[in-house]
Amino acid sequence: MARTERLPVNARTLRLVTCIGVEHDLDLLPHFVDHYSDLGLAPSDMVAILNTPDESSTRLSEARAFCKAAGITAVEWIAPYTSDTMWQKRREVQTRLCGDADWIISADIDEFHEYPEPLDAFLDHCEAQGVNAVQGVFVDRLARDGTLAPVATQPPIAEQFPLVADAMGVVGREGQHHNRHGTVKLMAIRPHILPARGGHGPLADPSLRYLYRSALGDFKAIDRPEYRFDVPTRVNHYHWTESLRGSLVERLANPDVSVAGEEYGKKQLTHIAQKHGFDPAQLPVDTQAFPRSDWKGTLIRMRRKGAVMAAAYHLRRLILRARA
Repeated sequence: MARTERLPVNARTLRLVTCIGVEHDLDLLPHFVDHYSDLGLAPSDMVAILNTPDESSTRLSEARAFCKAAGITAVEWIAPYTSDTMWQKRREVQTRLCGDADWIISADIDEFHEYPEPLDAFLDHCEAQGVNAVQGVFVDRLARDGTLAPVATQPPIAEQFPLVADAMGVVGREGQHHNRHGTVKLMAIRPHILPARGGHGPLADPSLRYLYRSALGDFKAIDRPEYRFDVPTRVNHYHWTESLRGSLVERLANPDVSVAGEEYGKKQLTHIAQKHGFDPAQLPVDTQAFPRSDWKGTLIRMRRKGAVMAAAYHLRRLILRARA
């Protein structure tokens, strides 16, 4: 893929990799492109995997046309969706088409990143600290009345879904096959750091250096909404929309669905059947501005905590090896 001419002044190259289930999520794409363009990525910096089981799909034709007009590199995947295959394809795209980048922005089509300062300045600080993997916490974006609303062309999506809440925690953060590690996502990574299934964390790599010095999912305090909302890196999750039920039904019908996806997917369908959405009065809602005024202090404190956690983890491994 050719290098874009729209580079930051320090010539850092960025690439964004995403996947779109075109049958259910295509309406998010224009908003997604606008958001990441505002962060400094041109559409020519973006690679989108277009997924559908139907190669004659009208929505696929619409997605192709949009990507072509915008200058987005499109990679087609004609098959039923599975998490394993999707993340395998994203790793392949990252290696094959984005290997010349300095950083990869990894985002599902319903994930809109927020960094505490302009992205280029933030990555300057990451590089100065030797960081090569940035994770953030999910925050759910909901319609003002909590209903599962359709995604419209206008107004901007943040105005359509203005509530910032912890709906995921209400539906079920912990289960037999999923836990708090599923409530965080990789956001920015170096090209050699490859996302594991789910994109919540990376595949093992000896050079791995987390922003928070430990995996963000290891911080037990992120289970508390007030702590989660203060984390300096966040992923706005435009998940609870009108198309969600149909997408879940389709994915759960696939016999190759992951056990974690099946467990949490069923919880979501049960919630939708019983509640049809959310009562905002019953949800933890973040009403403060992001980023927090003391985000730098929070980052320092979290990095110190993460360093202690990492040291304790390595000590436990040494003890176990000695006993083996």
